Amino acid sequence: MVNRKRLDPTESTAALFGAKLRKLRDKAGLSQAQLAEAVGYSHDTISKVETAAQAPSPQLAELLDTHFGTDEQFQELQPLAVKEGIPTFFRPYADLESTANAVRVYEPVVITGLLQTEEYARAVLSPGQHANAIDPAVAARMNRQEILRRERPPWVVIIMLETVVRKIVGDRETTRAQLAQVLELSKEPNINVLVVPGDAQVFPAAGFTLFSLEDEPEIAFVEGAGGTGRVIELSSHVKELRRLWDLISNSALTDVASEALIREVMEGL
Repeated sequence: MVNRKRLDPTESTAALFGAKLRKLRDKAGLSQAQLAEAVGYSHDTISKVETAAQAPSPQLAELLDTHFGTDEQFQELQPLAVKEGIPTFFRPYADLESTANAVRVYEPVVITGLLQTEEYARAVLSPGQHANAIDPAVAARMNRQEILRRERPPWVVIIMLETVVRKIVGDRETTRAQLAQVLELSKEPNINVLVVPGDAQVFPAAGFTLFSLEDEPEIAFVEGAGGTGRVIELSSHVKELRRLWDLISNSALTDVASEALIREVMEGL
């Protein structure tokens, strides 16, 4: 009980989730390590969720409800806790991403959030953020990656410019670890990472994503500065973006050549 972080359940949904978890854990006479072992998660994850430093995953929420016999209390709080770290303008994107069966991303600035390490995400999200907003934002981004660990994950194709691969984000070690993760994830049968070489023609400075959903028309999301990203549902506009996607993908290196370039940059850091 010594030096435990004080929890204020009125601060946020994530804090309420953590406070409920601590209360039930204390009542059961369990340490964080013992609870972690019981539900099959790491001690670090339980600690971060309990102190609202990390948003809980749907799987963890379900396991906690089962373990403590709390019906669906944790499962009801979980999606609210996750959304807190996601900017309002980006929530439609996150909702589409969580339900799509195929995601096509064009990324001209940084490695896309679905592939980011925690350290890289922190470096990307920190500029201009209040200190108390960074942890929830990073946790929300990490939680989005749960879709890649589903039994039936979406098909993901990511096209990024060579400048993205070569950009130092945070520091060299952070960037090296990030590129290593990209290479590791690209081995998954549902993830394809392609790089547009530096000598290709100029493409739009704004990134965009195409979402394919079951039995529904394709939907797009176009990124904008200062929280001006928007969902595009009008068929003619989505088709224009699909043609642009095809044009960009035709200029990209093959998956094998893309992997070789990423590995070369990583090993040179």
